[in-house]
Amino acid sequence: MALYELEFPSANGRDTIFGWIYAPASTPRGIVQIIHGLGEHSRRYLRLISAFLDAGFVVVADDHAGHGKTAMTSGIWADAGSQADEVVVQDERTLLSLAQERFPGLPVVVFGHSWGSMIARPLAASLGEDLAGLALGGIASQMEGFEHQFDRAALAAEPDREGPAPDAYVGQLFAGFTSRYGEGAGATDWIATDAGVVHDHAIDPLNNFGAPMTTRFLQGFVDLYDTATSDDWYAGLRSDLPVLIVAGDADPVGNFGEGAYHVGNKLVASGHPDVRVRVYPGYRHEVHNEPDIRDDVARELVTFATRVTDPAA
Repeated sequence: MALYELEFPSANGRDTIFGWIYAPASTPRGIVQIIHGLGEHSRRYLRLISAFLDAGFVVVADDHAGHGKTAMTSGIWADAGSQADEVVVQDERTLLSLAQERFPGLPVVVFGHSWGSMIARPLAASLGEDLAGLALGGIASQMEGFEHQFDRAALAAEPDREGPAPDAYVGQLFAGFTSRYGEGAGATDWIATDAGVVHDHAIDPLNNFGAPMTTRFLQGFVDLYDTATSDDWYAGLRSDLPVLIVAGDADPVGNFGEGAYHVGNKLVASGHPDVRVRVYPGYRHEVHNEPDIRDDVARELVTFATRVTDPAA
């Protein structure tokens, strides 16, 4: 494996984004772009990155503005600047273009997890024929807080855009996340069924999950969710683009599995015939990290990427 570290200016005009290209020892067959979720960083995907490398794929990933090494360097956590919904998508376009400059002519697959699944959806629509496949994990869909509680008008009227978002909105965002886990459930037990994964998530210094979000970042998060789940997104996605969705049926981010089926069914109903949904019974948000199933999830993703980049394989 060859590793290339990248630095490039964020679309927010403030941050330097840190990214990495992982290249296989063999002749590469395609590029897989991994887009991480909220409050984490891209090195949490090393096991999955290794699976793609072993299959002959170049992998490219970064730490978004306000996250991971990017935030550790800038000192600014949980804020991506103004118009955060547009910034994070544009930064992923820049990252992909840098990978394509180094490895031209290779087919591209995008995999987005959680918030990354929200970023990946408008990104995929914008890439058009340049994209071979779209994979979504821990998919954000039919979230209880956003669908039934969140006061979008009140958030938009908040005067202090750069200060911490009021707790009431953050509570609405995470509404119902542990409601099915019984008494004594920890605040982040929705991350995984495996206690070790939850603990690792909590102590990782590059995660900083729970850092106070600025009001403008939360606004961008809401706006991106609305874009990713809108009818316009389904209509704007290339109709012949293959899509894979992997999720757990105990994951509140995807409405306990129902959100994954909802997106898959809506894609098919809107004229997208090549859609596969795999929901893992009993597992929570990070299905790619759950020890019991992570190898199976990796096989799903690698098999999908191989099929869409080389149908003859």
